[in-house]
Amino acid sequence: MTGKHLRFQFESITVSTQDPTALFRQLENQIREAIWQERLRASERLPSTRHLAKQLGIARNTVINAYEQLALEGFIVTLRGSGTRVTDHFPPPSKDSPQESDASSISIKQADFSERYQALANHEIDISQGGQGTARPFRANIPNYFEFPRAQWAQLMSKKLRQKPDSWMERVHSCGYEPLRSAISSYLGVSRGVSTTAEQVIVTAGAQQAIELIAKLLINPGDVVCFEDPGYTHAAMVFELAGAKIVTIPVDEDGLDVDELQKTISEAKLLYVTPANHFPLCTTLSQSRRQALLKWAKETDTIILEDDYNGEYRYRGRPLPTLHTMANDDRVIYIGSFSKLLFPALRLGYMVVPQQLIEPLGTIRWLLDRHSPALEQIVLTDFINHGHFSRHIRRMRSLYSERQKALVNAAKEHLADILELPPLDGGLHLIGWLKEGVEQKQLISAADSVDIELLPTSLFNFKTPQREGVIFGYAPYNVEQIVSSVKKLSSAYWQSKNERL
Repeated sequence: MTGKHLRFQFESITVSTQDPTALFRQLENQIREAIWQERLRASERLPSTRHLAKQLGIARNTVINAYEQLALEGFIVTLRGSGTRVTDHFPPPSKDSPQESDASSISIKQADFSERYQALANHEIDISQGGQGTARPFRANIPNYFEFPRAQWAQLMSKKLRQKPDSWMERVHSCGYEPLRSAISSYLGVSRGVSTTAEQVIVTAGAQQAIELIAKLLINPGDVVCFEDPGYTHAAMVFELAGAKIVTIPVDEDGLDVDELQKTISEAKLLYVTPANHFPLCTTLSQSRRQALLKWAKETDTIILEDDYNGEYRYRGRPLPTLHTMANDDRVIYIGSFSKLLFPALRLGYMVVPQQLIEPLGTIRWLLDRHSPALEQIVLTDFINHGHFSRHIRRMRSLYSERQKALVNAAKEHLADILELPPLDGGLHLIGWLKEGVEQKQLISAADSVDIELLPTSLFNFKTPQREGVIFGYAPYNVEQIVSSVKKLSSAYWQSKNERL
């Protein structure tokens, strides 16, 4: 640390006259361990001898003796005008230090985890994507946050920060900031055809938290929850953690196979479905299947959780009415997220719920984390009401359509012998279906060698897939990036192919 002030107040040091070890030894041992454990970092400033002596209630000479020993060992250095600091290169920890302690000393072991969590070991879960910096082609599920109107957002936030703090520093309702709930209700009515009151809208930390809240409220161990296959496995895992029994139904070009659902499932607590834009295949549930699904749900008394995944991004044809719009009862819970529409770090979503679920869900939310950050909710409200949100969606819809065409054309020219990449009516990604003889692992490895990211569709299959494919996200990448990356992928694959011959 190069600043003039301490990064933290160094208050974890304690010395005792009841300890037979000399005070200066107690002090130097604790500072040494703090450096080894990286609680004190290289170049970080330490308190002055006078300040630390006063803080600990000991003689200044005691601190001086400890500092001198640590300096002699190469742990710290005192420079004129710069104070006492941790050296950049200090001795490594000894074998008997806590850094090298035996693993058996860990008090919480794998066996202590719940059986529900241990069951997740059967799934591939990658939590590392957050904080990786700029996305590399063709990472999927990311909007074009480079084009987000940051200036307008900053102006709205700055305006709020200048207002009285009670307008944005106080807690808001656990179901969300009421003007935002009203804005979302109006938006859904006009743009998605979802008829709802503001009271029925519950603001969440993205769609994922909405799924968690529903699982906590409705699911008992052993309850049957139906999922599309392939489908959003991360949602299924949330229900598994709640003790649900997951039953999967195949998906084809018309979406969820409702005929198969009717044949195999006579009783279920809940069915999760992505009718507007199936994940990951991006197909749309046909109108006839929507009607049949609602009929089945009524007959079996099943609740439908409708995830309107990327429903705003449709590039050809008119969107079909949502299941929530078509249902004439309270059987459908509708969820959406702003993270895919605006930028990933904005962990704000919503769900539209029946009247009788408002208070129970609000109670659970209050117990978990009270509410989503108030300032972001307030700014998003103004962003919607001032028209910025609608303009951004229209602009992105045009931009994403152009980028999808560029990806399809580039793949036809450079990847035709490797995979088929058919266009789709909406979404933020396409599926590259591998040609016969193309090994998925080899293609993904070749992509990684040239800094390109491809996800296999099999990650989202509950059963062995009939066909192998990879996911090409295109939303945050301009046309030049898309074409260049497709060329690099083709070259890398054929090079790896030739090296194996």
